[in-house]
Amino acid sequence: MANIKSQKKRNITNEKARMRNRAVRAEIKTATRAVKDAVAAGDGAAAIAAAHKACKLMDRAVTKGVLHKNQAANRKSGVMKLANTVATAEDIAGYKAPAKKAPNKTGAPKKAAAKAERKKAMEEAQNAKEANRKKTQKEQEAAAKKREAEEAAAAAAEAEAAAAAEAEAAEGEEAAEEAAEEAAEE
Repeated sequence: MANIKSQKKRNITNEKARMRNRAVRAEIKTATRAVKDAVAAGDGAAAIAAAHKACKLMDRAVTKGVLHKNQAANRKSGVMKLANTVATAEDIAGYKAPAKKAPNKTGAPKKAAAKAERKKAMEEAQNAKEANRKKTQKEQEAAAKKREAEEAAAAAAEAEAAAAAEAEAAEGEEAAEEAAEEAAEE
């Protein structure tokens, strides 16, 4: 058993690849068996269809690295030779490749939709933030005006109090002067 971390990871990836390769090879064998069964039954159209399917699977196995390209070419040649023993010219001409499947809506379209949704949500959040900012600014302006009015009222009150204090001081001085004059007269 490996005790080096990188080798442990390698063992895991190798096992995954082995299982994938095994599944691909089994699929190729099944497709080849379908060709042999169609030939045994004498059905030329089914044999050609199965041969094309088997060839397609072999090509895909080459792109995945499961089969060598020359090995796949040899196998495709054998499968087509076998299918052509039963197939007639009409069977070959009448073969239509199956329609391609529509791709699943995953990947790019899904990502684009998610991106558009995120962008819309961000714009909504930005608009809400801007509205809150304006509301806060109005509240701050109103509070500043109120504070100024209160300060002006306080200043006016202080001015009145100072004026009243001065008036009292002036009255007090006048009273003191009168008292001093009366005292001087006596």
